[in-house]
Amino acid sequence: MAFRRIRSFVPLLVAIAFASTSLLIAADPANAGSALFRAKRTWWFSNTNSWTDGQLVPPTGMKNYQPPAVAKVGTGPNPSFTAPKSFIKNTTYYFACGPGTFQCYVGYPESKGWYSYWNAKGSFRASNPYAATTTTTIRFATTMLDPKNPPTAMYAPVTPTTTWSGRYDHSRGGSIMIWPGSNRFGGTMRFFEGPNARFYQLITIDGPYTTVTFPPKPLSQQLGTGVEEVLGAVTEGAVGFRYQLTEPSHIDRLVIGPTPCTPQFPSGPPCTYYVKEAHYLITRAPYTTGMARGWQPNGNTNTIQTATGYDNRTAQGLNGTISMVHPRLVHAYTVSPPISGKPIAMSWSSSRLRAIDFRFMPEPAGTAMLAAGFITLAGLYRIRRR
Repeated sequence: MAFRRIRSFVPLLVAIAFASTSLLIAADPANAGSALFRAKRTWWFSNTNSWTDGQLVPPTGMKNYQPPAVAKVGTGPNPSFTAPKSFIKNTTYYFACGPGTFQCYVGYPESKGWYSYWNAKGSFRASNPYAATTTTTIRFATTMLDPKNPPTAMYAPVTPTTTWSGRYDHSRGGSIMIWPGSNRFGGTMRFFEGPNARFYQLITIDGPYTTVTFPPKPLSQQLGTGVEEVLGAVTEGAVGFRYQLTEPSHIDRLVIGPTPCTPQFPSGPPCTYYVKEAHYLITRAPYTTGMARGWQPNGNTNTIQTATGYDNRTAQGLNGTISMVHPRLVHAYTVSPPISGKPIAMSWSSSRLRAIDFRFMPEPAGTAMLAAGFITLAGLYRIRRR
């Protein structure tokens, strides 16, 4: 009788071992090492409203369905994770301001964009060494900084920068404040801009101009995986070229020499047009689950924006949602041709916060094995009772 009880108990032990193994595979990141996820993005523009792209990525629509992306998940409390390259990718998106989209800015009756972009690998961790360790303010220190008022930078810098020969130091308004939280969770995920990206604007606010943004920098010159984002880093975005148009047609570009010339070189001497360069400088901080506030005091976008991230994932980081915010300040400068005699001018600025939510879900294989283990236990228990 004792032998029969032992023999009946052996399958039960095997089933317990199988179920325990399934549980470890589903829950232990040292074994699983990955988790399925989708992501959702939100932007805050030059006002207090936000805009969400309205879909999860990879997309889940019936016409464009893709399976979830796979993140590599680390170990320990608040586990780190990396998001794969190109899980966000769009090379066909077209945008134009107007009815049904965004209202066109005053003086910019036409604004269009042909987008081409994808993400580099994202890397996020607790105690991010490149993040703020305590409440931190990023600002452009100037000779007229007033400590009694919110930090701003509307005047000449205390120490001119050497970047771009200091040409874009003046009127660099705004600040970014970071409250990193106790875990200081965050990191970096940059985006590549494809060679087919281009933009167009018709500008009437300071005379008839048309803007053409030429293709971005070659991919080999764009920052990608492995270059961590640090507090207060300033980079230059795409360079735009604003051609002055002739009166009254506002179609032909104004020629300033030589004349006569031929627009399509080399069939004749090339034309030299009256053109302004538009340089966009972007001040950034790393993604964070803490709170970020962007403030832009310049006259055209006097805006304060605040957003807070969170992390409600399970202990192993394989289920739940983590939301991280990414603050930016954008300043645009126009450089007129030497013939004009005009100085460089700060033409536009904005505070731009954005957030990305990573929604993790259990691996189907691990979940199925776990369920199978428990079903086996239940079946053997019923057999033993009989």
